[in-house]
Amino acid sequence: MAPWLQVLFTLVFAGLAGALIWRLTSIDKALWQNRPILAKRLEIYDRIAPDMNRIYCFRRLVGYWKEISPPDMIATKRRLDREVNIYRHLLSEDFYQRHFEFMQLCFHTFTGQGEDAKIRAVVTHDLGDRRVHAGYDWDEAWEPMFAPDELPTDYQIDEAYMQAMNALRRSIGLRDID
Repeated sequence: MAPWLQVLFTLVFAGLAGALIWRLTSIDKALWQNRPILAKRLEIYDRIAPDMNRIYCFRRLVGYWKEISPPDMIATKRRLDREVNIYRHLLSEDFYQRHFEFMQLCFHTFTGQGEDAKIRAVVTHDLGDRRVHAGYDWDEAWEPMFAPDELPTDYQIDEAYMQAMNALRRSIGLRDID
């Protein structure tokens, strides 16, 4: 091979190697810059997801519903509303809308000035009686905390919960699981 061709080949190879190193360095830098953002988003997920699941379990009488009293449920709603509104601008509008839809199915809000939201559920269900099967002593004063009229179906609750959780996952930067 001619010496000038060897030099040309070496220069082209060195140029390509330099471009590849530069590109890999910029990708690495971008990953390190995004790491704190991802960590914050995962922290937000860890604050929101358990309360959404708590509401879902209580409403559907699945999982650990027997451990959650009606006052705990109202406190969970307040805590979740606060967290979602604090982080609204770091999360997607899709998540905010899906969360709102889920909460509207689970709670009857704006029930009167100074009144708490009412839980859209029944006290006695085919899956269990909250007065008897729960792991706490039932207080008759909790009955008015429920809004048993115009209840959404279990399917509607399931679908809204899954939509909200999927939107939350996408909102923090995790892709859908196939």
